[in-house]
Parts: sequence; C-alpha cells; structure tokens
Amino acid sequence: MLEALPAGQPPRLVGPYRLLARIGAGGMGEVHLACRADAPTADPYRMVAVKTVREDLEVDADFRTRFRREIAAARTVNGPGVAHLVDADADAPTPWLATEYVPGPSLAEAVVRSGALPVAAVRALGVALAGALEGVHGVEVLHRDLKPANVLLGAAGPKLIDFGIAQAFEATALTSTGLVVGSPGFMSPEHLVGSRAVVPASDVFCLGAVLAFASSGQGPFHDDEMAAVIYRISRADAELSGVPDELRTVVERCMRLDPDERPSAAELVSLLGGGGAPEVFPWPSGVLSLLAAYGEAARDVGEAAASGAGVADLPTLGPVVPYSPTAMTDRPPAPPAPVRRRPWGAVVAGATAVAVVATAGVVLLNRTGGDGGTSTGGAAGPSGTGSATSAPVALSQVVLPYGSAGHTNDFGKAGTDRAYRPAGWSPWTVEVEQGVGACALSPKVLVCPGNRGTAIGLGTADGKEVWKVPAQAGSDLSGPGYPAIVGDAVYVTDMNGVAVYGLADGRARGRIPGPEGEWGIKHTDLVDGVLYSTYFGVRKEGTGLVTAVRLKDRRRLWSAPIDGVPEELVVGAGKVLVAFGSGESVAIDADTGRDPIRMREGCGTFAVHEKSGSVLCAGRADGSVEVLDARTLRPLRTLGGGGGPLTAGPAVRADGLVALIDGTGALVTYDLGSGRERWRENAGEPMDRVYFAGDRVVTVSESIVLSYPASGLADDDDVREYRPNPPDSLPNPQAGGDALAAGGAVFLSLPDGLVVSAYLP
Repeated sequence: MLEALPAGQPPRLVGPYRLLARIGAGGMGEVHLACRADAPTADPYRMVAVKTVREDLEVDADFRTRFRREIAAARTVNGPGVAHLVDADADAPTPWLATEYVPGPSLAEAVVRSGALPVAAVRALGVALAGALEGVHGVEVLHRDLKPANVLLGAAGPKLIDFGIAQAFEATALTSTGLVVGSPGFMSPEHLVGSRAVVPASDVFCLGAVLAFASSGQGPFHDDEMAAVIYRISRADAELSGVPDELRTVVERCMRLDPDERPSAAELVSLLGGGGAPEVFPWPSGVLSLLAAYGEAARDVGEAAASGAGVADLPTLGPVVPYSPTAMTDRPPAPPAPVRRRPWGAVVAGATAVAVVATAGVVLLNRTGGDGGTSTGGAAGPSGTGSATSAPVALSQVVLPYGSAGHTNDFGKAGTDRAYRPAGWSPWTVEVEQGVGACALSPKVLVCPGNRGTAIGLGTADGKEVWKVPAQAGSDLSGPGYPAIVGDAVYVTDMNGVAVYGLADGRARGRIPGPEGEWGIKHTDLVDGVLYSTYFGVRKEGTGLVTAVRLKDRRRLWSAPIDGVPEELVVGAGKVLVAFGSGESVAIDADTGRDPIRMREGCGTFAVHEKSGSVLCAGRADGSVEVLDARTLRPLRTLGGGGGPLTAGPAVRADGLVALIDGTGALVTYDLGSGRERWRENAGEPMDRVYFAGDRVVTVSESIVLSYPASGLADDDDVREYRPNPPDSLPNPQAGGDALAAGGAVFLSLPDGLVVSAYLP
C-alpha cells in the first residue's frame, strides 16, 4: 500500500533517490516508493523501493558488517523471480538499500482480498517461485523467511522480496545463538531447532506452506493457539484438506518432516508442470484489479512529484486487511523496559516449553524451560491452558465498553473465561475510517461508531465488514459515542436523534426523534435498557441537556437542562453523573431526571463501584481520586495524589480493588474501602487506559497492551505484553483507544482507524 508522506515537509532524499510515498515497515526499518531525484518519473517500472534502517536502531560497526554481508548476498541473487537489488550504501549515516519496485499486492493481500487462487494460477506461481529459489540456492543463499507477505505479485508473475534477513552460507556465524529467522505459520521444523539447522530444503518446506495458503486461503498450520501452531510445525502436521487434489500430492512432498525427503527447488519446478514463464500470467480477475490499482497509484504519486506537488498532495491508497496465520505480531522489537516482561503467549511444543516472541519475522527461543505461563481465569489463549472442565461454548451476551454499568472498566471473569469467546474467533486486524469510537461487542458482530452518525459492523470472528452505515445528513457535530445494542437492534445517537439499525444486517429500522431545538450530541451511556445522552447547545453557549430514552418501546422518559457543557457522562448507583469542562459536576436522579446535586469536587471522570455504590471522582490536578458516598456524594477518603493528573483510570473491580495510572506513569492499585495502596509498577511507557479482566490488570496505549496479575508481581516474568500489528497504511497509531475483553480475547479500537482483535496478554 502507499501512504502519503507527512504534510508540511520538504521532499526527502535518500542517496540519489527522492521518496514519493510510504510503502510500509519491516523489522529493519521503513520502506518507501522512490525515484531518482535527477530523473522524475511516473513509470512504476522505473521506480524503486528504498528501505532505510530504523532511526531507533543502533547502527554500530557490527551492524554495518552484517548489513554489508546482506548487501553482498542480495547482489548475488539476480534471477527473474527476485526483486533485484539496485543500489545500497552501508556506510551512510542511515544505511539504506534500494530494490526493484513491484507494482502489485503481496500474495497475502491478494488472497485476503480476492480469495484463494485457481489451480492454474497456483501452478504458475509455484513454478516461478521454485525457479527463483533454484537460482537463490545456486549462489549459496537461503531466503529463510518465505511467506505470503514476502511474495509480490506483478503483471508478469511473482517476485520474492525481503532478503534483508537472508544469510549467505558463509555468514551463518553472524546468527546469534537461539535466534531463528522465520514467520510463525510458515516456518519449517528446522527453524524451530535453530538457524544453523536451516538448509535449502527448509525454503522448499516454506514454499509448500505458501502454495497451500494460495490454493486454500488458509495457512497449513492455522490454529487459534500459538502453542498448537509450533507443535504442529515441529511434527510437520499440516492441514491440507482445503488444497485441491491436483496440488495436494506436490504440497505434501514439500512439507515432509525429513528435509531429505523433500524435492529440491529444481525438482519442484518439474513436479508443478515446468516450462518457462507464460506469455500472459494466469492471474484471476481479482488479482488483475489489484495490479491495476497499484500501478495507477504509483503513477499518480510519480506525476504529482514530477509536477512539483508537495508531499502533502500525494494520494493514499485504501486500506488492506493483512493475512495473519497466527496472532503473532511482526512489529519491530520494543525498547528496553524497566521490568522483564513475559512474551505474549507462552508456547509448549512437544515436551519442551518454548517461549516465543515474533518481531519482524524473527522468533526467539527461550531454552531455559518453564511451565508455559500462568492461567488467567480459565482462559485457554496462548497465555493459559484453560480449565479441565467442559469445552468452551461461545459468547452469548453483549459486552459494552467500560466493563459494566458505572464505567468500572472491569470485564470480570468473562474477560478471560474462554466460554465467553466469540464462536470461531481468530486474531484479526482491519483498517476502518478514522475517528472510530468505543465499540460494543455482540456474539457475532462488533459494532464501532464514527463521526457524523456513521457506524460499521465487523464480524467478531474474523473482522470482515458485515455492514456499514454512511454519515447522516445534518449530523456534522455528532461525535462517536459508543453504540447501544439491545436485542437484535443497534442504536446510534446523532444530532437528529437515535437511529435504529438491524444488528445482523445494518438495515435502517426507524429513528427515535432527538430533543427539540439545536443540540449537538456529546456522550451516551446504556444502563438497563435505558439510553442516557448528553447534548450541548449549538446556539446558546454554555448550556447542556440530559435525556433518558427507554429503547424497547422508544419512549422518552425525561429531559433535563443543565448549566454547562457536559464533558463526561456516567450512569451508576441510581444517578446520572455529568462532569463539565469548568471543573464542576452534577448528579441527577436516573429515574426521574430531577433532584440535581451540584458537586464541586473537580471531577473530570467517574467510576461507580457496583457493590457499594461508591463514586470514584478523578480528574483532579494533583492526581488524587476522591471516593464519594453513594447517597450524599460527600467525600469519604482520598486515593493517592501528588504526582500530577492521572494518565488513565480509575478502574474498580467488584471486590473493591482500584487500579489507575498516576501522573508519574506508574500503575498503582488501592483498596477502595481503606484507601491503602496495594502495589505499584512502572509501566515503562505512557499508557492511556486501564482495565480489569479476571485476575489480570490490563493497560493499553497506542502501541502496546500490558497485563499484570491483580495480586501484584511475584517476579518480573509476570508482566505480559502484546503489540498490535498495524497494516502498512497505518504503521504508527498516534493515540490509544478503547478496549473490550471477552473470553481471553481483546478487541481494541484506535481513533486513527485501526480495529484489532488478539489474544488478551
């Protein structure tokens, strides 16, 4: 995909090349579409892909030595099925290399977007890739990371890319002990043993896995659990039932456990039908459409640059849904943290416990053993073994944001109990329109709102778009309040009232009129089938309105004016709590809309403990949290304070445990009843959200999800992490988002336009 470069910056040069648009990111750095600065062009076939080393990567003498070796290895690879190295500079302040640009999608994107390829196309694909491997192996180079994302589809056929992590045979001494190059789901059994065990037949095994994916639409080791993926790879236990009969025998031979029983790359060419490159490559129509889109996009950015347009004027292609055979991430490694974190997902392969972390196609094997992780409330994700009771059923209830009534941010046992996982769920990532708000989760559809009354329904199991509601006329001042789900209907509030849609199909089912006058919607909260909403006056500044509508009969229960612009809305303990930007707040009786109690506690946000009804008032300048009496709303005690305003929270669990991120960035827990601090840990980086899920405390930022035991750390390994894997078009989310937890899975929406579902760490 192509992404416009940041606005307001002069053209950027790397060596003799001018960068035109961003293609994506890899383990080593960013990749940009470029052309020679002295020869602007709109011809995609005269452009190059420039890879630059990440700015945060330490470029020392050893790195430059490895980089020179990689350049030398890449220069020896010059077959027709390989994206050729054009230029490189290992001695530049920021090392870089330029390769031939292939204006087309990866095999991963093509299959996700247009489905499995027909047999003729897979045969031709296999012949071309096997021929490329034959040439690569002939100059004593291994690819080591052959996967669908590293196969680009061009008009004349496929090309292999990303030899940046390939190693020449004589360079294997540079491979660190315990470091295995490869991608989960498309590795060979030898990859799991260690880098020195990888041989040319290992690339053939990976090619067999790629062909299985291309012909069936699913990787041969696809499984919900990472442990199962690694275990099945170690036994070469491939699932090939979806591979057409005409191809299955060849694919099975490629994926035999013993490398000596696999065909060589040259033999594979013959097994697949041989012959030279076809005059017209047999791509199906879906792939041809993608090829046309890629070529047009590259020509557009080339023409814009040649005409003197600024980088802000360069166009951007639409979103892509990347194929993810497992829930592992391929983002660059995280910077050092103050505590040693347990990788997201502990893995048991056979009788050996192996901790696996995938970053940029690299798997680190922890050879020290271990028990595979701590159980999280019965969840059977990669971080837990699940209970020994009956098999999981599936999610059968609606999960609203903020955990429960009162915005406790507590998802309870259901957050980690696998019985609450959506049926057929596997990790997924999709890109949607920017401005997405907090989503609501039903058993089959995840509903996410956007600006101006928009909404989108995504399949909970796979993230595929089920339906989409466009922007509503006259709703320019409508923000993305979370959608209400009651029964088989979705309720989305905008300036014109409450629009009603079918949960399964998104079809319009009518509208509940909004309040009379000109009001802009601010917030909504759903409690016991009643939708509470706050509005601000469009014409009359400094005014607000609170309404309550019973959704089952679409009846407005009451409407109450308020003096001030509402900035926060929380309903709990029989009260509607509204915070104003002025630092004041008000509580209204939830049943009648009457008996307002004006508070001057400086509450910017609230959480209501369900059991005691105590109101937690946060948002004070000193970072303290006031615990207020449920009936009178008078202060009872103070939690923390002194480190500056809170970064996130508070969240409060049913048993009275409170969690927050204080002004120093530390995760701190308190006892609600006594106000006593329980424990604190430095998160290592700024966090935007904090939640409870079963016996874990979960914190979220724009780039990472961290999980801690609610009882506190017994040792440093108790911290687990997950980093979202964004598509190339949205590599660096700029803000944290709201999360939902159900059945050991997390559903995370980022306002940049990314929705991610992965195992809860």
